Amino acid sequence: MIGTIRTTSTLQGLMTDRRQAADLSQKLSQAGQEAATGLKSDVYRSLGLRSGETLALRARMDRTDAFLVSNEQLGDKLALTAKVMGNLRDVAQGFLDNAITSRDQSNLSTSVLQANAKAALDQITAQINTSFGGAPLFSGTISSPAALQPFDKVNPRSGLSPRDVLGQVVGAGLTDAADANGKLDQLAAIFASDAAAPAAQRFESTFYNGTPRLAADGSAAARVSARIDENLTLDHGVQANDPAFSEMIRGLTMMASLDASKIADPDAYKAWVGSALDGIGKGIGSMLEAEARIGGQQQQVEQTLGSQRARSDLFRNQVLALEGVDAYEAATRVTQLQTQLEATYAVTSRLSKLSFLNFM
Repeated sequence: MIGTIRTTSTLQGLMTDRRQAADLSQKLSQAGQEAATGLKSDVYRSLGLRSGETLALRARMDRTDAFLVSNEQLGDKLALTAKVMGNLRDVAQGFLDNAITSRDQSNLSTSVLQANAKAALDQITAQINTSFGGAPLFSGTISSPAALQPFDKVNPRSGLSPRDVLGQVVGAGLTDAADANGKLDQLAAIFASDAAAPAAQRFESTFYNGTPRLAADGSAAARVSARIDENLTLDHGVQANDPAFSEMIRGLTMMASLDASKIADPDAYKAWVGSALDGIGKGIGSMLEAEARIGGQQQQVEQTLGSQRARSDLFRNQVLALEGVDAYEAATRVTQLQTQLEATYAVTSRLSKLSFLNFM
């Protein structure tokens, strides 16, 4: 009986070893990656049917991280808002402290009140026109160039500057108490943007460039708000047409628009200066209340951030439990693959050194 002996050529063996070496090299690279990162190199293949779990966890983690970023920015914005409002109070209070001795009657210091009021008004205007992230801080939902119009600068919407408006109301001056009170009523309507005041003179036409207090239908206009969590929205808008601002600005513009020391009639003087200083004082008080509200909003944002940071850490740990690899196991696999690859290289090296006749 004649039998057949099947043999494998050295060439075929060499090619097989090379393929094995390439396969081992790829596995070693994956194992090295897992050992270095602590994560599976092919997560979805490794998890199989559980891939949906890690996808859902990662989606929730991404949403939470997005809230963390936006809420940290909101916290910075609220902190800046509170700081600016504190500065406004300090400037207004400084003027009020110097002016209080001139409230009821003119004295030696009254002659400098106009210059002091103008300087305080300029400081307050610059502070109110502070921007955050490229948008005015106190303009509401409108990204206007500046929330508040500078005292001597014409507003293109009305063709008037704030000084022009005061000049039109004051006219040649104050003659008596009745004249002063009549002009104070006009200013009250102007700074409330009342429909009774001429359109061009209204606070929201010439003094202020942001979102109006009222919408076109007469309802309260929408304020700036932020969604700080899945089911939580925070209204945090502070606008320069809020009473805290408009009252403070009314008082300062009244004092900056004329030299109170030249008001001859004592009753007219008392009505005008008293109303101006009362407006500044009222604005300071309202500013304190607004700062307290901002403080509460800051606390709410910080509490929300705390829970979101904890939630993000939980999601990360859950993802790691699914996608992670045991460090010892990964290191052991690397060592085993290195040993196998070295052995394969050794065999391949010997085969490659055979003579041509061995490949026949």
